[in-house]
Amino acid sequence: MNRFKKKELEESMEKTTSFAERYLKPIELDRRQCVYISKRNHKILTDFIRSLNEKGLTIGGYIDNVITEHIDKHKEEINYLYRRERNDLV
Repeated sequence: MNRFKKKELEESMEKTTSFAERYLKPIELDRRQCVYISKRNHKILTDFIRSLNEKGLTIGGYIDNVITEHIDKHKEEINYLYRRERNDLV
């Protein structure tokens, strides 16, 4: 295997590990809330989660992990828009 292919493979494996550590960890949802997603996205997630055959990993847990990261990453923008909208309503 040439040097470039090996480096590309290593980078891909690192990304996969990082993705799995962030999103593919089972969590316990003590109070569930119903949220609707498109049929297409549900099918993709169902097939993906089932293919992993990971005990305790659920679509809800995956979605919660993704949304948690999204909120943390965009906290400032979310808070800004929330305050702006709240002030405009009064």
